[in-house]
Amino acid sequence: MARTRKETLLPISERPAPEGPTWTDEAAFLREAGAQSLKTESTYRSGLRLFADWLQHFRRAGYAKTEPWPLRPDRLTTDIILDYRNWLLANRSRATVTTYMAAVAGYLNFLDGYDRLPESVQLGKLQRQMARRQVERNQAENVIDLDIARQDIPRIIAYYDALPLPPENDTYNRRLSLLRDRAVVKMLYSTAARISEVVALNRANVGHGRAAYATIVGKGNKGRTLHIRGYAREAVVTYLAERTDTNPALFVSHSRNSSSARLSITSVHKVVKRAVHAEHLHESLSAHDFRHYRATQLLRAGMPLEVVQEFLGHADVTTTRNIYAPVLGVQVVTEWLDNLDVTPKEALNDSSTSLLPDERIATLLDRE
Repeated sequence: MARTRKETLLPISERPAPEGPTWTDEAAFLREAGAQSLKTESTYRSGLRLFADWLQHFRRAGYAKTEPWPLRPDRLTTDIILDYRNWLLANRSRATVTTYMAAVAGYLNFLDGYDRLPESVQLGKLQRQMARRQVERNQAENVIDLDIARQDIPRIIAYYDALPLPPENDTYNRRLSLLRDRAVVKMLYSTAARISEVVALNRANVGHGRAAYATIVGKGNKGRTLHIRGYAREAVVTYLAERTDTNPALFVSHSRNSSSARLSITSVHKVVKRAVHAEHLHESLSAHDFRHYRATQLLRAGMPLEVVQEFLGHADVTTTRNIYAPVLGVQVVTEWLDNLDVTPKEALNDSSTSLLPDERIATLLDRE
C-alpha cells in the first residue's frame, strides 16, 4: 500500500515511524520540557526520534531495526552519545545539533533525577564535551577533575544565604521562594539524598522541620533513613513558618501560576544551576553533585565505607567502593607522599651520604 504522508517516515532509515513514544519515560519528560513552550516539546520529540533512528539504523549499542518502541535507555553509554553528536555535526546544521543534543541531554537529566539513568552514561563528561563543541572519542571520565569541581558545592549554599531576603512577600513570592531555595540546598547537602527523594518529601516526613530523621522508600523500594542536620532543620522550619498553603509537600512551587504544586526535579536543578552561573562555578555542577560531594567529604574524614554506603542508601557496598575508589586512591597516595617524598636536592644529598668513605671521596673528585 502506498504511503500517503512523508512525515510518517523516519529521517535516516526512511522506514515507517512506530506509533507511540520513542523512549520509556519520554511522555513525562516532554510534559516538563514543554511546560513553557509547545515548540520546545515538539522539537525535543523530533530530536529523540532522530536519536532512536540513528541507533537502530546503524545498529549501535545493540539496538536493532526491528526493536519496537518505546526503546529502553539501559544500553546507552557516554561514548555512544558522543558518537551520535559527531554524526550530527557532520550531517546537520549547527542549530539543529544544539537543539537535538539539548533534547538528548534533557532526557538523560530527567532520568538521572528519577535514578533511572544507566550507570554507563556520565552526565558530567557529556556536559563538558558539548560545552567545548568538539568530541574526543574514547576519552576516559576524569573523576578527579569532577571531584575538584565539586569542592565548590558549599559555595552554592553560601550564595543563597548571602542573597538579601525581601522583608515581605510580593506578588512574585520572592521572599518565600528564597526561603525555599535555602532549605532545598541545605536538605540536599545534609541528607546526600537523590533529587527524587528530596522532592517526594512531605511536611509530615520531616516533622514539619523538627525531625532529625526521615524514613523514606528509596531506590529499588528499599527503606532507608535520611539524616537531617540542624542547619537543614532550621532552614526548613523558617520556610514552613511562612507557608499559607495546605499542600502536604515539603517543597512547592511559588510561581503565580503553579497553585503551590509540588516542586519538580527540573526546578531543583534550576535552583542549583542559578547559583552555579552566578558564582561562575564549573558548568557541569548539578543538584546530583551534592550527593557525590558529601560522600567523598565523609570518606576523606575517615567515615568507614560501610557507613557511607548506609548514608547514601546503596544496596551493595561494592557500588560505593567503585564510584569513589579513584578519589580515595588519590588521597591515599598523596598521604604517603606527604610522609615519604623527598625533593631532588634531598635525594642527591641522601645518595651521597649513603656511600662508603672511599666512594664519597671518588664522587667529590669527579665533581672537581
